[in-house]
Amino acid sequence: MNFIFITYDAIVEFASDRFFQSAEYLESSMLCDVLQGASTYWEHNKIVFQITEKGCFFYTHKLDKKQGLIFDLSTFKGFELSSREQIISIFQKTVKYAVRYFEKLPVATCERLLPGLPTTIVFPFPFTATKDVNKILIDRNSSKQDRKERNYLTVYFFGNDDKAKVSFTNLNKALGELDKLQYSPTQLSTLEPKISAALAVTDLNSLNLSIDSKIGYDNWQYYLTENQKSFVTSPISGAERLEGAAGTGKTLSMILKCIHLLKEKIEKNEEYHIIFVTHSLATKERIIDIFLNNWSAFKDYQEKDGTRPYISIFVTTLQEWSADHLGTNSITENEYLDKDASDSKAMQILYIEEALDKVLKSQWTAFKIICSPEFSSFLSHTPKENLLEMMQQEIAVLIKGRASSIWDRYKELTRPKYSIPLKNDADKNFMFLIFNQYQKSLERVGQYDSDDIVLSALGQINTPIWSRRVNREGYNACFIDETHLFNINELSIFHYINKPDCRTNIIFAIDKSQAVGDWGVDDQVISNTFNINIDTKEKHKFGTVFRSSPDIVQLAFNILSSGVTLFTNFENPLDYSSFNFTKEDERKCERPLYKLCSDDEKTIEEAFIWADTYCKEKNCLKSNVLIITTTDFLLKQAESYAKSSHKAFEVLKSRSDSKTIRMAFEGNKYILGGIDYVGGLEFEAVVIIGVDEGRVPPSKSINGDASHFMNYAWYNRMYVAVTRAKYAILLLGVQGRGRSSLLESSIYNEVINFEE
Repeated sequence: MNFIFITYDAIVEFASDRFFQSAEYLESSMLCDVLQGASTYWEHNKIVFQITEKGCFFYTHKLDKKQGLIFDLSTFKGFELSSREQIISIFQKTVKYAVRYFEKLPVATCERLLPGLPTTIVFPFPFTATKDVNKILIDRNSSKQDRKERNYLTVYFFGNDDKAKVSFTNLNKALGELDKLQYSPTQLSTLEPKISAALAVTDLNSLNLSIDSKIGYDNWQYYLTENQKSFVTSPISGAERLEGAAGTGKTLSMILKCIHLLKEKIEKNEEYHIIFVTHSLATKERIIDIFLNNWSAFKDYQEKDGTRPYISIFVTTLQEWSADHLGTNSITENEYLDKDASDSKAMQILYIEEALDKVLKSQWTAFKIICSPEFSSFLSHTPKENLLEMMQQEIAVLIKGRASSIWDRYKELTRPKYSIPLKNDADKNFMFLIFNQYQKSLERVGQYDSDDIVLSALGQINTPIWSRRVNREGYNACFIDETHLFNINELSIFHYINKPDCRTNIIFAIDKSQAVGDWGVDDQVISNTFNINIDTKEKHKFGTVFRSSPDIVQLAFNILSSGVTLFTNFENPLDYSSFNFTKEDERKCERPLYKLCSDDEKTIEEAFIWADTYCKEKNCLKSNVLIITTTDFLLKQAESYAKSSHKAFEVLKSRSDSKTIRMAFEGNKYILGGIDYVGGLEFEAVVIIGVDEGRVPPSKSINGDASHFMNYAWYNRMYVAVTRAKYAILLLGVQGRGRSSLLESSIYNEVINFEE
């Protein structure tokens, strides 16, 4: 065969039919045989396969001849691989890109558009530490070969050769045969569509991360505070809430408590099972590494790949656990919007943006007449970034979570205090149209977001079946790290995880000031979602801050306290804090500085000048300096400046990106990162670029409800960013924008030096 041509109608079927997502299914195996030219057997209830003189076609009864995708087999060799899983991944990554292209949806994280060229690069496999990264090359200009009202993609290369060239010879052959093609249902299966089968569990490979906490469990007793020792060694008798500011050792204390519990049960030979739940894959791998570095026997008691020792510990993400408990509604790896919940939420934003733009263009003229002035003002005056963030919460928590995606339920909901100002049914109807458009985009590519997975799992485990199984498969204790990062949908699952007689054995670490972009987590919310009376349970509060100097903690305190009226049920986690700094530590400390420069370019230049000076004067490694930007635009500018100025640097790719940090340390490079990626990290010095009015917090042109919500998020973001610094911090803004109102209290109380 010279080519494989797939019409757009068939592309959508391939992308959405779950039995083509994994080589474990017979349909996928049949597809692989056809793609490799090893067989012509085909049976499907919707998709037709037809061989012609020059190649072959996939199409449906719609037979859309104006849009399609061609694999040019004269240059594309991706189907010659021996691994069927890899072939399916190549095929699915390609057709899902095609759906996004034809539907004008945002590109995925594995897709890149080459600037100035009609070429798309698709990376079908996870990245490895090698220069030879396999990629798929797709030409988007194929429709311009003198073909009116037609739109085609040509897949012309697979491999690591950057010099591959596209040819349209086989495309022309295919189109000549396409024009003559007639719908032929003879190869359609008469079988009814299958019902979803069992889940194919995704096996995630552990990263060999570099963790500082390697002194071993037995040695930690000499370094723990009395509060920490009490928490680590006390038995579990119900729910425990572990509070503390950033840097007080909440995560480590939870890990040590797990080790202490398991060692006790091993000595007594008592069956006992612990689950340790994290928010992201990166955090999960970091925690596993801390376990391994502090307890050599961890691997012997780790629950992994379905194997459960008599005494066990299972470290997992909530999305992983949820996917594993979907029962007959299971999904395959290719159906995840992203395997990592954090990255999945970033993709959600892109899809919501596309949905918003489509609905505004097609529906807003009619709706504007009947929508409330508050909602109209919200849409027209709220910055796009803030608007999308709030819509993400609306879709996740209210529409999907509380209303089960049902309009009649949604319009009757009692609305949260700090949410989108939907004042009448027309407002809510317009929001629901955006949600429906967002769902259609997911359906076209055959994928589910993290909320779909979590809510589906919640439906599966809240059943008599799981009620019986939980006695055998449930846990004696559930530990939850970074509870503030989970939304209400996600929090609702946890009390189903434990065995019935251990239902309230939930130990959770929380820093409410880090609850970025959510509606907060207070005692009442926790009590309702966990089905426990939090007031009767012990609270452990850590007071000693190990990370930051007294001046930096004071700055963090002022940032939080200045926004206290925006919060509900706010408790300051820095109350009664003390410090554990040596004379050497004190020598490295500098008073926090806030400086306004003439423009963005000058702030970036100043950031690197200050960093260079600090490293020289304090004998500090460049890798111990973090440069944070408050916007993606500033991050790109900072990267560009660093490159042109020959500054050695690495850029954070995600939250808790240990791999990037390790590379920076090994090469003595500065670390750059967006403000949402820095949680959980620690550096000697921190620079924050873009701290000025209109950016921190966002513009005051936002209506009241949105302003409260986004201000709340930005107070939290700044608190997290500031507490990344141990000894010194520099905040930079632009004079023309003016100083940030978020820092007015800090300037007034003289906890920060201010220069214009």
